[in-house]
Amino acid sequence: MIRLNAFFELKDGVSAEQLTAITNELVEQSRRDEGCKGYDLFRSTTNPQVFMFCESWENDECLEKHSAAPHFMSAVPQIGPLTKDGLKIERYDKKFKV
Repeated sequence: MIRLNAFFELKDGVSAEQLTAITNELVEQSRRDEGCKGYDLFRSTTNPQVFMFCESWENDECLEKHSAAPHFMSAVPQIGPLTKDGLKIERYDKKFKV
């Protein structure tokens, strides 16, 4: 399983409503993508301008298909300009049993 956490901070003057106008459909559609185990957008409780996408994928193939999906290709280029420094992505692979 693959976990992606994508962190970003909205630019000054950009509202959460502007962001969710773009991200609501992305989240909804992504949850339907093959191999999606979870796809959520979280807002920081310590800084309301900071957000995090938290995604879980079955494998690399499913993640690659998602990254090429129309809803992803449409939304992500719209999110970048709303952020201070773009999205910072951290990837985690679960390759061991706990």
